[in-house]
Amino acid sequence: MKLTVFHSLSLAALISVGAVAVKADEAMDGRMTYELFEHTVEHADLAGCPPEFDPDTQFCRMTLADERAHVFVFGLEGDQPLQAVKSYELSEGLPAF
Repeated sequence: MKLTVFHSLSLAALISVGAVAVKADEAMDGRMTYELFEHTVEHADLAGCPPEFDPDTQFCRMTLADERAHVFVFGLEGDQPLQAVKSYELSEGLPAF
């Protein structure tokens, strides 16, 4: 799998931006949704997720920042909330899912 290298926000910056955006919209109940993520964070769509996540109920996106790959796991139901973030050191190469 070939992945285009791109610049993205550091994880700390992403969390800060998400927190501000969530605070601005109280209807989201403090959750990061895929719609917000899609429009505000540069990312790569992944064909699959790490093995511990269920492909029937979840999907994943990845960012590259601070010499790490960050995999964001979203639920397929409802407003597709963020359910987990898992990070990998890039010194071992990109993770393959």
